[in-house]
Amino acid sequence: MTFLELCQRLRREVGAAGAGPASVVGQNGEYLRLIGWIQQAWHEIQTERRDWRFAWAEAEIELSPEFRDYPVPDDFEHWIAETLRIGNDRLCLMGWDEFRERFREPSNAAAPQVITLLPDNRIRLDTPPATTATLRFEYFRTPQTLAENNDVPRLPARYHMLIVYRAMMQYALFENAPEVLQQGSANAARLMSEMEISELPAMELGGPLV
Repeated sequence: MTFLELCQRLRREVGAAGAGPASVVGQNGEYLRLIGWIQQAWHEIQTERRDWRFAWAEAEIELSPEFRDYPVPDDFEHWIAETLRIGNDRLCLMGWDEFRERFREPSNAAAPQVITLLPDNRIRLDTPPATTATLRFEYFRTPQTLAENNDVPRLPARYHMLIVYRAMMQYALFENAPEVLQQGSANAARLMSEMEISELPAMELGGPLV
């Protein structure tokens, strides 16, 4: 469902008056609240975990011999450290505090070996590459904001109703509608449990106890 369709579905589920909204832009009153609750519900779902599969992405950054610092993707939230590579060479991720003390000046390494994330969310290498190269890594994206009619949430379509159910709970609290709260809460809990199974990394079991 699109952002607009989610808002329209919310209106139908809670029995609000009218046949809209016809757009997510330029609304007021109850429609504006419905739109805001859909936005809030989607944001809350995304921020409950930092490793949803639907937030995963890949990045490539072209490196130059002239520079140590590079911007991250606009939607960068945090990276998967073990995927940081230049070609087949894996980079060591180091915290900024330690990196700052060890690599105030470029290292004497023949190629970058260490990488850090600066406090302003730029990447810094211990030394520039000798020639043009490509840094590749996997990362998780920042929460998506629904703003336009045709915006579509990143999560699989089969879970889109989770957004509606969570928004129903906000509507119910505002309108003091316990029956709507119960319906939204029960359905949201069911869909969230299903989504956690399919959209979170599989749990790794530890080795046998000795």
